[in-house]
Amino acid sequence: MAWLGTGSCQSERELVLEQNTIFAVNIVKEALGESLDTSNGIYRTISTCVAQVLANCESQISNLVNQLDLSRGVGREKFSSLADELFEADKGYVVHWERIITLFAFTWVLSKHLHGQDQIESSKSVSKILAGYLNEKITVWILQRGGWGKIHEEFSDDASSSNKWKYFFLTGLGIGLVATYKMTH
Repeated sequence: MAWLGTGSCQSERELVLEQNTIFAVNIVKEALGESLDTSNGIYRTISTCVAQVLANCESQISNLVNQLDLSRGVGREKFSSLADELFEADKGYVVHWERIITLFAFTWVLSKHLHGQDQIESSKSVSKILAGYLNEKITVWILQRGGWGKIHEEFSDDASSSNKWKYFFLTGLGIGLVATYKMTH
């Protein structure tokens, strides 16, 4: 059980579900240049990791987003099928922190793209869609790893995590290329 500042007790699952929503909303707000609370160390770690992925792979992710038919926005089904591609591997559905961060980076680019296309409501609804996806398909994995705090432990801005950035780059680049290939063939 985890204590929240309100004095109430929540199960770890409820806490992760709440964090899924907060982090999904924050990544979209950040992409759209809106103000957000940056006091949460876990989100700061996620944001830093997303920035690293974008520094290395934003053009590939943007190319993927530009190839999508977004004339009617993004629905849960379309987003889910794209996200499933990210976690697809030879051994089935495989979740890693790097893939989760790449999903956040994809969401960042997608939100920014939709907003730039004057699909402002669609861009903001992406946070709900991301949170729903995390709740449905990723929460169990996050709980098995000890919660969102684990990503902060493994990827916070310290010297021991510097090699992990290579994985973000390779994951983002690989996913972008695979997805682009699947869409064009």
